[in-house]
Amino acid sequence: SFCNDLKRRGWEDFIREKTGLLLDAYFSASKIRWILDNLPEIRRKAEKGEVICGTIDSWLIWKLTGGKIHLTDYTNASRTMLFNIHKLTWDSELLELFKIPASMLPSVKASGEIYGYTASHSPLNPGIPIAAVLGDQQAALFGQACFDAGMLKNTYGTGCFLLLNTGEKLVSSEKLLTTIACDGSGKPTYALEGSVFIAGAAVQWLRDGLGLIKEEKDTEEAARKIEDTEGVYLVPAFAGLGAPYWDPLARGAILGINRGTRKEQIIRAALESIAYQVRDVIEAMKKEAKIKVEKLRVDG
Repeated sequence: SFCNDLKRRGWEDFIREKTGLLLDAYFSASKIRWILDNLPEIRRKAEKGEVICGTIDSWLIWKLTGGKIHLTDYTNASRTMLFNIHKLTWDSELLELFKIPASMLPSVKASGEIYGYTASHSPLNPGIPIAAVLGDQQAALFGQACFDAGMLKNTYGTGCFLLLNTGEKLVSSEKLLTTIACDGSGKPTYALEGSVFIAGAAVQWLRDGLGLIKEEKDTEEAARKIEDTEGVYLVPAFAGLGAPYWDPLARGAILGINRGTRKEQIIRAALESIAYQVRDVIEAMKKEAKIKVEKLRVDG
C-alpha cells in the first residue's frame, strides 16, 4: 500500500512529528491520494481548483450553508495527516508528499466560532448559526469539562478512547497520538489520545462467540459470584492491540486455565481485561506527558 511504501522510504517519523499521528491509511491523506491517483478526471479538476474535499463536518457545513462555506475546525483537521499541529495550518510539505492540491482543503477555524448560517433550502430553518464544530472524542473531552491540563476522559464502547488534556504543552509520543482539543472557550489546546480496540466487544464475544451469557448485563452477576479470577487472564487482542503497543499481529489468549476453571472466571477476566488495557494507556500518558492525573471521567 501507499502508506507501507512511505514507511519503507523512511517518512514515518517525519509525518508523526508534524501531525502527531501514526502513518496509517486510517487517516484521510492516503484516501485522498488514492482518489486522485485512480480517478484522473478528479485529479485534473482538483488541479484547476474545481474539486474540494474535507472531513464529514466540512461536508455538513457545506450542505447546511447551501454550498457557500468550506470550513473545518482544528480538531478534525488534525486527524487528516495533512495538518501541522505546531503551526495550526495545512502543511505544504505533507501536501507535496501526498500530491494533494491545497485548494481542495477547507479553511480551518477554532472549534467555538460562528462558521456560517443555515441556508433557506437546508433541512433546517434558515439563519441558524453553526457555532461549534469538534471531532467526536474531542467533543467528549469538552462535554466532560476536561478543560485544564491533567484532566482525562475515557469513552467506553466497542473499544475505549482516552484523551488527556495537556494544555499548551504539545507532547510528542511514539506510543500515543498527539491531537488538538479545545479549552472551555473553544480555543485550541493539545491532548494525548490512546485507543483500546476491544472493550465492550469482549463482552459481545462472551455472548455471541462463546455463549457464556445471554445478555451483557449477565456479566455483573457472574463476576460477583467469585472474589477473583483465580489466576485466569484474558488478552482480548481480537483485532491486534492498540495503544500503547500498536501490534496489529497480536492475537487473543486465555491464560491460567485449569480443569477447575469455570465460566465465571472467564467472564470476570474479560471484564478485568478492559480495566487492564485502560490502565496501560493511562500509565503511558502519565509517563510521556509528565502530568499528574487526578481523576478519570467516563462516558459511553
